Amino acid sequence: MIILQQIQVILLNTTLESFSSTNAKGPENSNKLLTFRLHGTFAHFNQPISNRFRNTYSIIPKPQLLGIIGSLIGLNGYKNSSTYPEFYSRLSDLKVFIKPNSSANKKFVVTYNSLNSFLNNRVDSGSPNVMINEQIIQDPDYEIGLILNENDPLHAQIIEHIIQNKSVFPIYLGKNEFFANIEYISLNDYEINSEKRVVCSSIFPFDELSKETTRYLKMELLPIDFDEMFKYVYCLMAIPQSETKVELKNPDNCIVSEGSVYYVF
Repeated sequence: MIILQQIQVILLNTTLESFSSTNAKGPENSNKLLTFRLHGTFAHFNQPISNRFRNTYSIIPKPQLLGIIGSLIGLNGYKNSSTYPEFYSRLSDLKVFIKPNSSANKKFVVTYNSLNSFLNNRVDSGSPNVMINEQIIQDPDYEIGLILNENDPLHAQIIEHIIQNKSVFPIYLGKNEFFANIEYISLNDYEINSEKRVVCSSIFPFDELSKETTRYLKMELLPIDFDEMFKYVYCLMAIPQSETKVELKNPDNCIVSEGSVYYVF
């Protein structure tokens, strides 16, 4: 049986003026770009489309990334389907970039009996042994960037936990059995990008392209937020497969750090 959901797709509107670090004045604007590597052996970021074949997004979506950051500092996760989890209530405004460290899209499928599946309680399931086909990402590996204010206690806690590689709760890549690893990279200043044509290293909204092209880009509809009913809000994102220049409608939605350009959302 297939379950289809009505999904909400939006255009991202990222404003970075207040997040500039090099133009900041005063202690209230002590913003830095914290970057770290997020990787593991396997990952599964479930696409809520089918209950018999569980597809995975090919890259970690922002809501799942915020969940990992919340686990690092001890913020609670999902309790029920009608309440925002603590991590999202506290971190939803966090500006991030997500960069895949490999363009290889290595996935495989496993098939198993889900004896504790919710389908076993349905009168129309036909059998207590529900066959599940599940996509798994092999060797997921990402560079993650967070814009953080060093004078904000919550942000300072994130910085400390990532630099010291410590976590209050275990961190996973989508499923409890897929442990995640974090490696601190840097804590640097950054500038707001001013160039219209850039080599953007991270994922960015397809709608940001001033000239439509899919050359060296992979397109994927990814969750980037929740709506007021606690359902995913989606955006069609471009995932760079190699270094190539793109022309952006809003170049100041990107930041520049250590010579690289990243789209922050």
